[in-house]
Parts: sequence; structure tokens; C-alpha cells
Amino acid sequence: MRTAGDHRGGAWTPALERACLLLLGLAVLVAAGCAVRELTREEMTPPKVTFQGLVVYQPTSDGWPLLANLLLENPNPKPVNLLGYDYQLWIEGRLVAMGSSQEVVNLPAGGQTVAHFPILLKIDSLLGVLPMLLENPQQKVRYQISGRFRMTSLMGGIIPVPFRFQGEAALREGLEFLRPYLR
Repeated sequence: MRTAGDHRGGAWTPALERACLLLLGLAVLVAAGCAVRELTREEMTPPKVTFQGLVVYQPTSDGWPLLANLLLENPNPKPVNLLGYDYQLWIEGRLVAMGSSQEVVNLPAGGQTVAHFPILLKIDSLLGVLPMLLENPQQKVRYQISGRFRMTSLMGGIIPVPFRFQGEAALREGLEFLRPYLR
């Protein structure tokens, strides 16, 4: 009769377990190193990421929905698969939204595509920023969207492709857009 700690080759010992974990850790490090070498040897170039715009939707009881549009351009002669992304949205230097997605984005060889990712601003995250913004509606509001796409490498690892865009938006225009919903 076998016990939970036995296998065909003999007993599973703590030393054997540590050795297997060490080998697994080394395999992960080697795969990550190979992925980085692909980029440094220019076998694969990260996609170029360009901010296309931000769509603002009507506020709901859950928050204020936005949609960020990013143009992704693949300079490689082979298709590139992105296995999702992480993002953060900052307004006036304060983090107001963050999230991630496992949505796969496929970039054709030498081609481009637009990635759309939803952002939901929770009303409570804006409370720390609103008083400052409402003091002077003529001022421009500084924002930053940053994050990273997860690109698969030829060696099977994941290579982060960072992006960061910042700009200013006129608060007065935003308030005019929201006026019908604030009654």
C-alpha cells in the first residue's frame, strides 16, 4: 500500500522536495533570461504602444466608466501575442483606478491593432481630488495612464511591455459633458 509521501522511485523526502523546487526555480530563471536575450539580440522587438484616446461615458451608480484606446504596432516579421495587461490611472498625481485583464491581443506580423480597455473610476477614489479641481474649473487636469502588456516570448516566457502616457484635459469641458447627469 502506498502512502501520500511515496512514489514509484521511493519515498518523497524533504531533501528531494527542496531539490525539485530548486530545479524548477532555475528553469524559470533560465526561461526569463532567454526571453530577455531575445530582445537584446534583436530577435524580437517589443511592440510600439501609442495612446489613441480616452472615451468618457455617462457616470453610473458603480462609478465613471472610461475606455482607453491604445494602438499597438508589431515591427516583427512574426506575429506577437499579448496575454493581457495591467494598468493604473492617475489624476493630479493620485491613483484613482487600477486593474488588469487576461484578454489576449494578437498582433499580426508587421501589423497593428487597437486595444480597448475599460477603466471604471470609483466615485470614492475621486473624492480626494474633486475639491481641489472644483476650486478652479478653468485649470487643466493632469492625468497619466501607465501599465504593461504581457508579451509571450519565443522561448515560452513572458516579457513585460510597459506603456505610459500623460497629458492634460480641460476640467470645464468635462463638467459641461457631465452637467446633464449631475442634476
